[in-house]
Amino acid sequence: MKKYIRAPVVCAAAMYFLLPFLFACRSRTASVSSQPAAPPDFNGVWSAPFTPDISKPLGHQPPFTPYGAERFEKEDEIDDPLTQCLPIGPARGIQAGIMPFQIVQTPSVFAILFENQHTFRIINTDGRSHPKDADPTWFGDSIGKWEGDTLVVDTIGLNERTWLDTAGHEHSDQLHLTERFQKIDENSIKWTVTFEDSKFFTEPWSVTLPIARQNTNIMSYSCEENEKDRAHLRRAKK
Repeated sequence: MKKYIRAPVVCAAAMYFLLPFLFACRSRTASVSSQPAAPPDFNGVWSAPFTPDISKPLGHQPPFTPYGAERFEKEDEIDDPLTQCLPIGPARGIQAGIMPFQIVQTPSVFAILFENQHTFRIINTDGRSHPKDADPTWFGDSIGKWEGDTLVVDTIGLNERTWLDTAGHEHSDQLHLTERFQKIDENSIKWTVTFEDSKFFTEPWSVTLPIARQNTNIMSYSCEENEKDRAHLRRAKK
């Protein structure tokens, strides 16, 4: 008389041998899916629209404090730090679209090389924090982190000697910048910058500008002590 092994017994035996394999595959799949995607490639030469007055893309004047409003009324282009060959600063360097900039991207650094005055900006993307005792500088201390296709940049430690634009919007050494560089496609970046400075503004405010890839190279540029244009500038405000 033949003996038959019941189907449940066969299935149980099969599962006994297959379970370790299934768990291993599941673990490997989870490990692969949990790995972060590589950030988009921003390398290249780029340019944003020339924005001499930052209030235009904002749609109105920034939310000035009384002190900030007073300073803005007194300033004019003759006082522009650029007329004295001083560095342009981080945000204005991007929106000064007459001159492009080059992005050089590595896993630990996102560098912006400005044609304007041949200056550069370093954004550290290696996970470090801001130094506790950062000395105020022209471009401040910038650290970045990736959020999908967007690089979020936090900048502090700026001195008060740059302007935000040509129109005379100033800031103090308490300025805090938050920028978002979002790669839209191979030739387009969406750049959003938030300005926070309790001495000049009652609340944070933001503008967004498109950045387009340029089929060119950045050129050598130098502003020297014998610059002649400043003498011909005239005050426009009354």
